[in-house]
Amino acid sequence: MTGVMWPPLARTFRRLALPLASYYAVTIAIPLANGASPSNAAFATHALVVLALPPILIVVACASLASARGVSRAFAAQRAIHLT
Repeated sequence: MTGVMWPPLARTFRRLALPLASYYAVTIAIPLANGASPSNAAFATHALVVLALPPILIVVACASLASARGVSRAFAAQRAIHLT
């Protein structure tokens, strides 16, 4: 990953902080408050997936978008060269 990717990625995480916090509260904090045991293997697996998957998907989406934009810019530059 280059340094160009970090500012958009940080901006995306800042923009998604409130929705992610709400999602974590609903999927982890409420079940814990209602008596779900962290030592329960099913809940621990659920919590691990819930905590790990959204950040991974955000990084993949940002990388895909950055790649698509790079290809688009390269295509536009190549087209501009051929039109002149």
